[in-house]
Amino acid sequence: MFKYIFSLVFIGLIFEVKATDLNLEIVSEHWPPFIIQNPENAEDVSGIVTEKINAILAPTEIDYTISTYPWARSYHLATTKPNVLIYSIYKTKKRAPHFTWFCPIHPKTPVNLYKLKSNTTDITTLTSLKKAIIGVLRNDNSHNYMVNNGFAVGRNLTISANEESNIKNLLNGKIDAVIQSKEALAYRLKNTEYSIDDLDVGFQLHQNMSTEHCMALSKNSSPELVSALQAAFKAWLAQQ
Repeated sequence: MFKYIFSLVFIGLIFEVKATDLNLEIVSEHWPPFIIQNPENAEDVSGIVTEKINAILAPTEIDYTISTYPWARSYHLATTKPNVLIYSIYKTKKRAPHFTWFCPIHPKTPVNLYKLKSNTTDITTLTSLKKAIIGVLRNDNSHNYMVNNGFAVGRNLTISANEESNIKNLLNGKIDAVIQSKEALAYRLKNTEYSIDDLDVGFQLHQNMSTEHCMALSKNSSPELVSALQAAFKAWLAQQ
C-alpha cells in the first residue's frame, strides 16, 4: 500500500512539469539481450533494459527517441550535448562527475574473458592475458579497463567496430579472446555454428566495482527534465 501511495505522489510531481520543456534524446549501443537494435528498422530498439527505460518514462510527458550507435559515439553525445540520456552505463569514479545518475535500472552483469575451448591460451588471470590477443571496442568500459591494467592496442588488444566483429574474429582464430557477458555472448552466438558450450570462461573484469546497469543524463540538461526524470525514476523504483 505504501509503495502504491508513494508512486502516485511522484507521478503527480512528474505531470507538474511543462510538457514543452521535456524533450529527451536517448542513446545506447546494440548490446543484446539488454539493448537490441532491429537491423531493418533504426527506430526499433528493444531488449530487457530498454523495456525498463520505456517503463520509467511511460507515466511522464517526456518526448523521447532512442537511438543506438557505437559506444564511443553514444558516450561522446552524452558528454557534449544537454538533454541526452545514455544507458546501460556503469557508474565509475571517472564518469561520475559528467552525469546525473539513475541507478540501478538492472542488476549487476558480470563481464568475463571468453575463448574457444580449442584455444590453449591461458585467460584465467590478468598476467596470463598479457600473452593473448583480445578483441575490444574502442573506448568502452572494458577497453579502458584493459588499458588501465597495462594492455595496449597493437600488442595484446585489437579494436573492432562492433562486438559481432570481435566474435567473428574469435571464431575464425584471429584473436584469442573476447570480453562479454554470458547473456550477450550466448545471444550473439545464435547466428553461428557455435554455442556457449564451445567456449571457456576466464578472468572476470570489474571485480571491485559496481556493474549494475544505470542510466545517466548529460550535464547542463534542462532543470525541468532533470526533475521529471528523478520523479519518474523514484516512482518506478518504488514499484519494483
